[in-house]
Amino acid sequence: MRYISIVILSLIQLLTTLVFAENTKKVEIFAHHGVLEDVPENTFAALKRAVELGIDGIEIDIRQTKDNQLILMCDETIDRTTDGKGRVDQLLYAEIRQYDTGSWRGAEFKGEKAPLFSDVLKFCKINNLKLILNVKQPCLEKQVLDFVKSSEMSSQVYLWGTLRNLNKEDAEPYGKTLVFVSPEETKEEILNRIHEEKKYAFSILPDNDNRQTIKNQIKMGVDVILVDYPYVVIDILNIKSQIITNKRPFKNIEISSPPQGETNDNTAFIQGKVNTLLKTIKGADYDKARTAAMALMVLPQEHTVPPLLKLLRNKHTHVKQNTVWALGFCGDESIAEYIHPLLKDKNTEVRREAVLALKRLGAKQSIPTLIETLKTETNQWVKYDIARTLGTLEARSAVFTLVNMLTKEKSASVKSACVEALGRIGSDSTLPPLANILVTDAGEDAAWARAKAAWALAEIGEESIPVLISALRDNEEATRRRAGWALIKIGAPAVKELINSLRDINDSTRSRAAQVLGWIEDDSAVTSLVWTLKDEDPSVVSTAAWALGRIGNTKALPALKSLENNKNNDIRENSIEAIERILTNKETAQKS
Repeated sequence: MRYISIVILSLIQLLTTLVFAENTKKVEIFAHHGVLEDVPENTFAALKRAVELGIDGIEIDIRQTKDNQLILMCDETIDRTTDGKGRVDQLLYAEIRQYDTGSWRGAEFKGEKAPLFSDVLKFCKINNLKLILNVKQPCLEKQVLDFVKSSEMSSQVYLWGTLRNLNKEDAEPYGKTLVFVSPEETKEEILNRIHEEKKYAFSILPDNDNRQTIKNQIKMGVDVILVDYPYVVIDILNIKSQIITNKRPFKNIEISSPPQGETNDNTAFIQGKVNTLLKTIKGADYDKARTAAMALMVLPQEHTVPPLLKLLRNKHTHVKQNTVWALGFCGDESIAEYIHPLLKDKNTEVRREAVLALKRLGAKQSIPTLIETLKTETNQWVKYDIARTLGTLEARSAVFTLVNMLTKEKSASVKSACVEALGRIGSDSTLPPLANILVTDAGEDAAWARAKAAWALAEIGEESIPVLISALRDNEEATRRRAGWALIKIGAPAVKELINSLRDINDSTRSRAAQVLGWIEDDSAVTSLVWTLKDEDPSVVSTAAWALGRIGNTKALPALKSLENNKNNDIRENSIEAIERILTNKETAQKS
């Protein structure tokens, strides 16, 4: 992440508006769920990063919990983006709040929780951040719009998802209506028709970091663009980021939390409370039983853990589920041995809860048991949970088993869990299987695993450079893009190999190498990039010119000035922008 931060900080130094930005109407830039390469989706971390970057807004996904609370969550289940499990609409909000929504993306995001929509509106209002509301479930429209109205956020909200089905008169008081326009359909007459209807032309550029593609879409005059790589748009439009060392530019809010139960130091009172809650856990009502399990979590462990351990032997499935769930939050990993027998339970949900409990306890002594269980387990979701748990526990002894599972497993979900685990463990022996996942196009279902493979290789660091450089030669653009951003995160150690790639026989590889060098901004690449300005392929020359502008070394000025009148529009435009960047940086340095 450190080189992404450097990229952001460098944007502050650009104090003048570039030629391109001067000649385009205002277009609003939104990040898709957050910042793909940087933060966990649909979290306050994502919202804060959007504010720091200085972009206009962020798209969020809205779902409803079993107790009618609106939260941010993309999928029908919480399995992919939390350390819990279950369908959003079948879980109480108080339970979902217990789960971590950030650790899967990095240790620095540990403790992130699924935000309430109402809290998100408050945050965005005081930070002047706009929202695209993507409502993922039907019949939530009125509840969502009532929140927008009561928070006086209609001027900062665009309606998407199921909200698109509202007619203009019903939608107008609550937000702005978007009309999707594909790049192929972006024509003046279509845009004019949308504007006549008092709606907003909306373009989505998923999985795309091509500067020219994004530039062209901006030039066509759409009102709103949703992107996965906001850093690229920041660079194009010269948006000034607000990240300042040792200062938090965003304004925080007080986050809503479920009320906590009363506490009392009287032993008799506590024991009576525990007995009542244990009786509720044994009852047939699932919601009441899970609520009782949550209530036990806040009581002294010397009163709760012993009876819960006894309850693990109960013959009823729902009792074992809730009991092991509660024990998973007690923080005492020494109880792991009592949980191990549940890994062989006949009920899938009990086995899953047992695995997740060991994960939350950080029970490293359970690693051998989990490895053996993974070898014989047949249910894909139990395997998914075990693989992620082994990653959280950084189980180096599990590498062989995870690699073997990655090779043989057909489930894309299990593969993604193995990739995540191998990335966390970070052993040299994980490089070949991770690289193989990165370069293997197995359709849409495998896209998440491939993205995770790139992130994992970036986390491993310098040892990953050879396989990532090799991935830059792949025939598929998606592979080159993922590998490129992984190399950007690794940063300076990758520069030497990237310079060598400027001489690759493949035009796409040379262009991607130049792009990555531009984002890393290492002066040692200047001479090689100047020579690359003589490349026979216009796209390589254009990218090299842009990269030299980002690096900002004045030694590149003569070569760039020789391209100011080039016949190729992209080369000419990028060269002029690069010259302005370099001169601006020079002037700023002299003043300081």
